[in-house]
Amino acid sequence: MGAALLFALVPVLAAALSGAVAAVRAPGERLTSGLQHFAAGVVFAAAAIELLPGVLARSPLVAVAGFAAGIAVMFGFRAASEHLEHRREAAGHAGLPIGLMVAIGVDFFIDGLILGAGFASAARVGVLLTVALTVEYLFVGLSLSATLAGTVSRRFVAFAPVVLALLTVAGTAVGVATLSGASPTLLAGVLAFGAVAFMYLATEELLVEAHAKGETSIGSVGFFVGFLIYLVLSELVG
Repeated sequence: MGAALLFALVPVLAAALSGAVAAVRAPGERLTSGLQHFAAGVVFAAAAIELLPGVLARSPLVAVAGFAAGIAVMFGFRAASEHLEHRREAAGHAGLPIGLMVAIGVDFFIDGLILGAGFASAARVGVLLTVALTVEYLFVGLSLSATLAGTVSRRFVAFAPVVLALLTVAGTAVGVATLSGASPTLLAGVLAFGAVAFMYLATEELLVEAHAKGETSIGSVGFFVGFLIYLVLSELVG
């Protein structure tokens, strides 16, 4: 478990870096959009290259069930998050985007569970998932900090991504403790669930945010560059 928890700290450091950068000076919208495209490509590649092929080879039926469960859970949390935001806006409350922070916190904890499952499956899977999560947290943390900027103190802007990212460490500990020695069938279901979480983040959060900030050809290329880099890295590590 020790090695998995050490790897789980790497995305936390990425979140800390994003918070520090945003607290000093957040990047412009076009640059942020391009970086979010890149992060989405890396995260999507982790699901398409690392998670889905392996789980389908182990147990297709369980993989399908895990994928279906992932869809229900991720979109259920989305509905709950949107409900919290609508209630806050209807009440005329300004300040912290509670719904967004809850959604990110839940996502980070689930990421930790998937990372723990990855290390329980094989060290190579865990290492490659760590790479994807590190890129993800760098830009999700940057987006969160940019959203908070101007409504709270700079210290809060800097530390909010770190505090939420620590949920990943907790999730990793739970994942390793409960899934070490688990059957290949169970791991297949959990990793299939994780594939949905990764794809949801790429398509429903990172790319949506990126398009909202402005679309450019160079920014769109970033998605495919991120995918290609992860593909090359997975071949080198393999």
